[in-house]
Order: sequence, then structure tokens, then C-alpha cells
Amino acid sequence: MPVIVENRYYIRAGQEAAGLATRRAASRARAAAGRPVGRILLPVDADESGLTFTWQCEYPDLAARQDDATWADASPEFSAIRANMGTLLARFERIVFVVDEESLGY
Repeated sequence: MPVIVENRYYIRAGQEAAGLATRRAASRARAAAGRPVGRILLPVDADESGLTFTWQCEYPDLAARQDDATWADASPEFSAIRANMGTLLARFERIVFVVDEESLGY
């Protein structure tokens, strides 16, 4: 069953460009390691929630998602990028979804 991860980044005021640059660096590190890169989603309209951007990645199943999370935790380069991002965040949310495969047949 496919799994989709959404990381929602709420970057501190004035740090938005640095936050986006850091997320892009994370994507480049993932690509260099042969990991799924995912995609960065930018909101069309700013709203009061403060959401700056979302990173979304799809995996074939939960085991692939867990393998990727294990890699991220073990990678010194990725861990350094993650630590830098932590200094820029006002708030962070991660939501893990499974795809309702029954709905794919509509």
C-alpha cells in the first residue's frame, strides 16, 4: 500500500529564504545518496497558519518509508541539514498517509 509523507514547515519570520534553501539542500543530499527526493510544495496564497512550504514524498509501502527514515537518521550530512533546519523552524508537522487503494478504481 503506497505511503505519502508530508512534512509541513513553518519557518520563523525573516528566515523563509534560508528555510527553503535548507530544504533544497536536503533534497540534493537525498538525490546524491540515491534516496527518494520528493517534492517541495509552495503555497499559492499565504494565510494566517504561517505555513511556508511542504515537502511531500511517496513510498511504495511502509517498509520503504522506514528504510528511508533509518537512512536519514544515520546520514551525517542529512543530520547536519536537519539540525540547521531546526534553528529556522517556528513549527513543524509530519503527517504520514496511506493511499486508499480502493479509491484508485473510480
